[in-house]
Amino acid sequence: MSSDLTVRLQGVEELKRALARVPDKLRRKGLLKALRVSARLVRDDARLAAPVRQTRKINHRPGTVKRAISIRTSKFARRAGDVGVFVSVRPLRGARQKRLGAAGANNPNDPYYWRFLEFGTRKLTARPFLRPASRKLPQVAEAFIVSATAEINRLNTGSE
Repeated sequence: MSSDLTVRLQGVEELKRALARVPDKLRRKGLLKALRVSARLVRDDARLAAPVRQTRKINHRPGTVKRAISIRTSKFARRAGDVGVFVSVRPLRGARQKRLGAAGANNPNDPYYWRFLEFGTRKLTARPFLRPASRKLPQVAEAFIVSATAEINRLNTGSE
């Protein structure tokens, strides 16, 4: 499944020049906001494509996977000093686990089975919903540049 994707971005040079004038902390904050705005396109597309069980099965509520698709900040990028976000299915951990109960197959609020839906198993054919959402990458790139430019310009005028 190889496909060639070509994206041409315009306005990157002026965005780089504007970024150079903003302090580092504000730059990361502005870029993170712009990344989240552009990642919403992928998240919304993945939510639309996510399969939803029509009937309630023991320990599976309809729409659990769909509700768990979210935008999260990348800790790997943060550790490297960069800014990054990714769209994925949020696992049942931390405060959500304390509120909704122990993670695992016996909890109807745990979307642990999203991998089975996305990639398939020996007995279940794959019904991908996250991978096809990457078709929106050209629109995401454009939305990022527009949003980042607006945010950086706002920060530049506010910091002067």
